[in-house]
Amino acid sequence: MPTARNRSFNNRSNRTGTYQNYTLGTTTTRSALIGEWGTCDDTIGNFPLPNGLDLIRRNAQYPGLVGKRINATTGVVEREMSNFPVAYRPGPTDPRSVFPALTSLQKSNLSWTILSKANPSAPDVSLPTVLAEMKDIPSLMQSWYKLFVRRPRDPITKEFLFRGYLPPHWKLMLQRLPEIIASGHLTWRWAIAPFIRDIRKMCDFTFLMNKRLGELRKLKDGQTIRRRIPLGEDYQVIDENNRILHSEGIVIRGTRRTAYTSKMWGTVKYKIPSEHAWFFKSDDDLVNLAKRLTYGLTSYEALATAWELMPWSWFVDWFTGIGTVINATNNTLGLVHSDCCLMRHSRSESEFIINPAVSESWASPNSDFFEAFDRKERYVVAPLIPFAPSYLPLCTGKAVSILASLAILQVRPGRNLSRIFSKPYRR
Repeated sequence: MPTARNRSFNNRSNRTGTYQNYTLGTTTTRSALIGEWGTCDDTIGNFPLPNGLDLIRRNAQYPGLVGKRINATTGVVEREMSNFPVAYRPGPTDPRSVFPALTSLQKSNLSWTILSKANPSAPDVSLPTVLAEMKDIPSLMQSWYKLFVRRPRDPITKEFLFRGYLPPHWKLMLQRLPEIIASGHLTWRWAIAPFIRDIRKMCDFTFLMNKRLGELRKLKDGQTIRRRIPLGEDYQVIDENNRILHSEGIVIRGTRRTAYTSKMWGTVKYKIPSEHAWFFKSDDDLVNLAKRLTYGLTSYEALATAWELMPWSWFVDWFTGIGTVINATNNTLGLVHSDCCLMRHSRSESEFIINPAVSESWASPNSDFFEAFDRKERYVVAPLIPFAPSYLPLCTGKAVSILASLAILQVRPGRNLSRIFSKPYRR
């Protein structure tokens, strides 16, 4: 029976040091805990099914101050510190302060993404989509080129030439600069970059086909294939300025700098529903099937291609993820999936940068100030709500750039970019 379990460890030790004020005749002893400690929440008694996991590991290494303050006139030692722990010990910062805990809706949407990208029935290159989109490349390139060569409708007078500081053609190009940039950006995003990516994959056809053929043979033998899918990384740095590292006997100020990192990935397993489901398939059948799957020459891929070619489908996907659900539910091979897991590894690391301009220097740290907080999470996820809104398009830089380009070009749903680009230029 599955049972929740909680474990912890604590490998910290005390660092002890002294501060002697010979002028006052006092001695102060301080200690600080340094080292690693953490907890682990998981489940036992559920083998071989996957279990949730929340593993936390903290590490705090605080320096001690060492030094003597000598009177410049008499040469007498006034104060002395010997491995005296610094007073500023905030503790490792939980990376969840920057990367919050995942909600149920986020887990559902990420599980759709895992099943979409890991699906063995999904193609490496959708040849129908590539061929259908190739017809738009010449028109997009031509529309962008016309922005450079199009002349004004109004005649150019001698007075205009005399007063102009630049040739008229260059003046018009400068006036069209926002439109040129916006058109070039959309041409790259929607035509050139996808075309280059697809061509590169087509050049690896032999490798991709052999890899897929190996998976099909494993499935026929009754084995389970496991796929791992990257889901993105993030990195942020936060500075806390004018922090006081120590103020007892000596004042040391500086900046506490914390770097936050996050990495997510997912795994899922696929297998045939029964041992004899593919008994009738010969090796030649598997080879032909691998070729068709690699280039998306299947009946289900026609549905995905139709959705991709619909106007503004990319915009709808920002809010609903219909394209992701279509790819995830592609089951040309008739497989069953299991053990869909979502993993996230987040970490924070802190250091202290001393500002010598506002700090005393007769005592200095004998080691580095270092704090770390590691959090490893594993969730057993399943897609719950199809077409669920996950995020607004303005949250990503790519989405913002596309919307900005469309706004500059005044594109409305149902209008063709080539029509807008072919309109007479108005100065």
